[in-house]
Amino acid sequence: MNDTSPEMAAKVQALYMRRSGEERMRMCLEMFDFARQLMTANLQTQGYEGAELRKQIFLRTYRDDFSKEMLKKICRKIED
Repeated sequence: MNDTSPEMAAKVQALYMRRSGEERMRMCLEMFDFARQLMTANLQTQGYEGAELRKQIFLRTYRDDFSKEMLKKICRKIED
């Protein structure tokens, strides 16, 4: 879903491009960290903890980046 007008998107893009590459990278890392904190808090309210919590965080973050077989292998390693 994208409810941002093309004009506003261009303005935001221009603001980002005024920043140095280091600043943009730092912003991305901070946003990723914040999203992970939200995800962790949500999963903990559902009762996940320990290895199962780590597995659920991994799956929510990277599920579309690996084949099903590779996901199973990685999840088994997380559980160990």
